[in-house]
Amino acid sequence: MKSSGSTSEQSRVYNERIILHLVRQHPEISRVSIAERTGLSTQTISVITSSLLERQLLTIVGKVTGRRGQPSIKLSINESGAYGLGINVDRDHISAALLDFSGACVLLLEREVSFPSEELAKKIAQDLIEEVKATLGASWSKVQGIGLARPDYMDSWLDTLVTDSDQRANLDGLKAALKYWQSDAFESWLAELTGVSCFCENDAVAAATSELLLASGSPKRHFFYLFVSTACGGSLVANGECYFGAHGKAGSFGLIPTATGKHGKWILEALSLSSLRRFLMANQVVWPDNEGWHDDQYAGLINQWAAEVALEVTPALASVIALYDPEAVLIGGRLPAPVLAALIDRLESTLASHSMLPLPEIRVAQTGYTAGVLGAAVLPLYETFAPQQNLLLLSSKEK
Repeated sequence: MKSSGSTSEQSRVYNERIILHLVRQHPEISRVSIAERTGLSTQTISVITSSLLERQLLTIVGKVTGRRGQPSIKLSINESGAYGLGINVDRDHISAALLDFSGACVLLLEREVSFPSEELAKKIAQDLIEEVKATLGASWSKVQGIGLARPDYMDSWLDTLVTDSDQRANLDGLKAALKYWQSDAFESWLAELTGVSCFCENDAVAAATSELLLASGSPKRHFFYLFVSTACGGSLVANGECYFGAHGKAGSFGLIPTATGKHGKWILEALSLSSLRRFLMANQVVWPDNEGWHDDQYAGLINQWAAEVALEVTPALASVIALYDPEAVLIGGRLPAPVLAALIDRLESTLASHSMLPLPEIRVAQTGYTAGVLGAAVLPLYETFAPQQNLLLLSSKEK
């Protein structure tokens, strides 16, 4: 597909999003500072910021003093200017999150469920959305859309991902019930239910997107994101945007074979909550509550599981590093904190012996345990307000 340059309207929208992103990263920034950081003209910045103030996406929070001439105003994101709603459907839970325009979480709701059917997922999602509507009241009109994050292949690898004994006794029936998730029907249902656009990504991509928009400090622009839940997936971020590849499957780390197959043939089976549950069951140890993971009786088992899984995934991760050269490897999702810390420690040591290249830092993603649902809630805000290079390109089919 041939592409051409941007129109003036596309450039305006892109510049608007650049300014919004900059204000998000630097609250109380002045128009002068925006000009210094973006290279945009004073007139362009004045026109765009005036429009954003009128639309209540920005707010004035003071004036810059100590300068000659008329004081410059300080600009910040108007928290109540827009909202993002997210639904995360996973193999072991369904959750909802509401983010304000600053990225702060206004509401976080979760219901435990094991491999949800269409009927159950719709019932839970509808209940969660009603709670969100009650929280927002008249401000519901400011919701920019609903984001849906869910795993690919919900009905696959059930023999290893399902650990509940009752469900294991009827895997064929469970697989038939989960065929619903092979289509985009739930996405269409959400859009019809809420009356807003639905933005759908797999959970790993959504989680990586949340890191792009919500990470504080100096966010990375080139990183590999590992999302670990009942199974695991990955997402590549290049130059500040998710990279999808020719068929939308780039970053599918879970679909790489493991080194030995000890915890499953595929990485999505080995690096997962299901793998950890199977490991504890084999050692006749119950799954503890949140505080229980810090008990001494679990320390040895945590280290053993982390060491074995690190060996299973290290060759694949070393290949990602060699081919992609990321600044960082970020790990988010639902692994208990002590387990995640042990896994990162083991990955660092095993990678050091498997690679001749400088290793990127491996660390916990900033959105952590809630990455899936926060990523879902970020999707409408990201698609509507984030600066993306494709805004500047007009395909030949659109001419």
